[in-house]
Amino acid sequence: MKNNMKQIMRSLSMMIAFFTRIPMKYGHEFDEDDYCIGIMFLPVIGLIIGLGLFVLKHALFFASPYVGGLVMLIFYIWITGGLHIDGLADTFDGIFSGRDRDRMFEIMKDSRVGSFGAISISLLMISYVILFAENTPGAILMMGVVGKSSVLSSASISSYAKEEMGLGTMFVENCGERERYIGILFTALVSVFAGYKLMIPAGITFVLVALITQYLKKVLGGTTGDTMGFIGELSQIIFLILSSIIY
Repeated sequence: MKNNMKQIMRSLSMMIAFFTRIPMKYGHEFDEDDYCIGIMFLPVIGLIIGLGLFVLKHALFFASPYVGGLVMLIFYIWITGGLHIDGLADTFDGIFSGRDRDRMFEIMKDSRVGSFGAISISLLMISYVILFAENTPGAILMMGVVGKSSVLSSASISSYAKEEMGLGTMFVENCGERERYIGILFTALVSVFAGYKLMIPAGITFVLVALITQYLKKVLGGTTGDTMGFIGELSQIIFLILSSIIY
């Protein structure tokens, strides 16, 4: 029991260190078991990010909504290191290239940002500033949870699109129904504190993510690290848009 708890804490520490810029002492060489166990903690990472934004939303009550939204965006990019934003841009560049599957993968792998990638990043930044300004603190708290749970949900109903082995392959192969339901249940739990009505936009977001995942499977043949980043960012925007419209 004690050893299991130690491994759980190691796995959580690894995920926090990997998905945020919060300084964590993992204290070990990379361990596949820790990584695979840590996948289910992804919604917790989303909650940590959401808590930071939630605190900022309240702390910036004296500022105009859009100045506050800009400060929150800067914090969001800092704490996440822009990890998923790169995947969003690469996915847009690949999908909108209109090329065959192999050429899409080549474009997505290119370190240079193309026209559609640049457009997607610009729209993402503008959207976050507006939606941070327009949404309630509760919705902003839930944003990260919905985003990370959407990544689990998407990976659980897809397969890895490339033959090469890596962290992305390991993530998708170890993400199944258990992880998907953990994400959904954790989202429901957080909604008890953030506002139970927020489960409506969250639920709609999960459905749309499933449809988008099916589209990606059709176009790319499955999931990649880039498309998981794409899903993570897009699902958060969808959730915040729905929350601002419904409430």
